[in-house]
Amino acid sequence: MGILKKNIVSATKEILGVIAAVTVIQVGFVQAYFVPTGSMEGTILPGEVVIADKMTLGPRTPDWIGIPWTEFGFPIPAIKFPGIREIRQGDIVVVRTPVNRHVPYVKRVVALGGQVVRIRDKALLVDGVPFPLPEKAQHADPRTFPMGARSGGIHPGFGNRDNWGPCRIPEDHVFLMGDNRDISMDSRYFGPVPVKNIIGRARLIAFSLDKGSDIPLYRRPRLNRMITTLD
Repeated sequence: MGILKKNIVSATKEILGVIAAVTVIQVGFVQAYFVPTGSMEGTILPGEVVIADKMTLGPRTPDWIGIPWTEFGFPIPAIKFPGIREIRQGDIVVVRTPVNRHVPYVKRVVALGGQVVRIRDKALLVDGVPFPLPEKAQHADPRTFPMGARSGGIHPGFGNRDNWGPCRIPEDHVFLMGDNRDISMDSRYFGPVPVKNIIGRARLIAFSLDKGSDIPLYRRPRLNRMITTLD
């Protein structure tokens, strides 16, 4: 019984040590995130690893404690610390969304608390002023959903992906959109997100790998995109 107790204590210490190490990493200065989808294309491509700077917008403690890479754990209140500066329109951020607690999203902040967002015929307006489309952003679908048409996943009271709103963003929240506007799961679908959910500001593409199955393995690394800064 004594040996069993020692083994249990030892295993518990190891698990707690791993959890503590992961927690330290999560509230550290930087962290890497893999981008699996094309919602930020062509600013960020599928298969790229993005480095997020956590100090500029303020570090955030984990909102979940458990055994890493498993579902064993429980949620806890996260704490958002002050950053070097306030969040700005145009920042690309890594953020927790209501869609998936365990998988952060990478999106662009297009509006802040108190501002009014409206989309008309794909054009984004913030407080009635056109928000410029980022340099590498795109509309991949040539179709435009007219007023009154439905988009799956968007509340009918807000319209559709191409004609959305208006909506005033609550204080201490941000409105997020992907740079690949026609295929992005963003605030048009899940609503404004609390500022405290922001994990960090995406600053750098550290690695890029084309996921195409018909491309030879040796040609998959996108060498020209590695160590590329993000605006």
